[in-house]
Amino acid sequence: MKKLLAVVLSAIVLAGCSTSSRTTETTDDNGTDEVTLDGTTAVFDEATNKYLIEDGATLRFGTDDDNYGAAIVALWDETYPEHAGAVEYINNGAAGAADLLAEQQGEYPDVFFAIDGEVPRNEAHLLAFDEHLASKVQSNSIDTFYNSANRNNQTVYAPMTYDGMAFIWNKTMLETLGLDTTDADGDNLADAFDTWEEIFALAQDWQTDRPVYKDKNLNVVFPMTLENQWSDYHHLTSMGWEIFKDNDPLNPGYDDPKLAEGMQFILDAKEAKISVEESGIVTPAESMIWRWDDVLNNELSPFGLVGTWMDVEAAQETTGSEFVISALPTYKGNNQTPFVKTKGYVISAYTQYRSAANALVDLLYSDAGFQAMVDNSSYAPSLVDNTTIAPDMEDDGVQASFSNGFKYNYPEPQLTLPNAPAVKAMDVYYSFISDAEKAVYSGDSSIEDAITKLVSDSDAWYEANNVE
Repeated sequence: MKKLLAVVLSAIVLAGCSTSSRTTETTDDNGTDEVTLDGTTAVFDEATNKYLIEDGATLRFGTDDDNYGAAIVALWDETYPEHAGAVEYINNGAAGAADLLAEQQGEYPDVFFAIDGEVPRNEAHLLAFDEHLASKVQSNSIDTFYNSANRNNQTVYAPMTYDGMAFIWNKTMLETLGLDTTDADGDNLADAFDTWEEIFALAQDWQTDRPVYKDKNLNVVFPMTLENQWSDYHHLTSMGWEIFKDNDPLNPGYDDPKLAEGMQFILDAKEAKISVEESGIVTPAESMIWRWDDVLNNELSPFGLVGTWMDVEAAQETTGSEFVISALPTYKGNNQTPFVKTKGYVISAYTQYRSAANALVDLLYSDAGFQAMVDNSSYAPSLVDNTTIAPDMEDDGVQASFSNGFKYNYPEPQLTLPNAPAVKAMDVYYSFISDAEKAVYSGDSSIEDAITKLVSDSDAWYEANNVE
């Protein structure tokens, strides 16, 4: 017997909005219910397992990939033929999208892609999901990524895909150089190079016998950065350090001994000469900048990091080399934990069609929706291992490799300062960590002195920024 679940969602409605109304009568054990679809109510029909759509509803759907956007529009038309044409997509990117809500309001997409870090401080402009949709999202999301953006016992964000960096290595280059790439344990890392100690040993060997690959001297084994705080984080975690481990926005944990121990990785990498100039001198601190794209596109080195936004398949086609994505090698037996974010969907609080908007997110967060994402973009789905809505992916494909490569990654904390909720607590990390790293690498400071200054600078930053 049909039963309608009607939930009036609490959010801001623009004054003067015109919405379409429809009254639906259904009979259940208690008699006749009337549900009015006037744009302010989300109605889920358990008999059809779909949300009802308001008459005349139109939705703008924001994403950052044209192929994916077009695929979702086609999927909507197929799923809701009586409302075909009701959804259009626009490519508005993801970074910082939620910041525009306060200004754009009704002109902004009803449903759009956003980075998880933008969600908490823009929550006032987002619509809480209906109970059915919220339950589905929460039960299929990895807790750490779900909790990073959803607060106050309500669901406003559906994590869909990863946004981060994993380890990558050039299998063709290593084999051409006569090196063993056997992966007996199936972890996507060559057994001969699944620890940083083994990679450092290779770098030292290259100092006496510089290899040549495709008519170029190989001067770099791994182009570690000291100026890109996002990708730098992995080597700081070498001995188990986690920033804001206690979830206290006023305590990044710089005085944790594990940070000092982890910084030894920087000195070990320098001593091994993992990056040298053509002259053979160790690459100076100021030149240890972002070179990850060169690993992929110009084959700078056999090992590097790769971002989810990089086109690995195109690079393989262009270079003729096979690249393999994995989790990072271990250091002193420990797994490093690079940062990772998620991208996912939110509903604007200013939408005029709440039931249709919930229907669209429900479709995006479904078997067919995830399959459309996987088939039409490079995105790797972010879902729990035992999910019932897992899309089909090639076991050895780029997307599956990224998903496996993120197994130890750490969600970037989405904390704000207690007296200044518009200020991200992570700014204390981005403001000073590079100076500490470069001071240690260049020999201008000991690890202990560098951390002492890091703590002092951070304390001053809090004093200046944690104010009402």
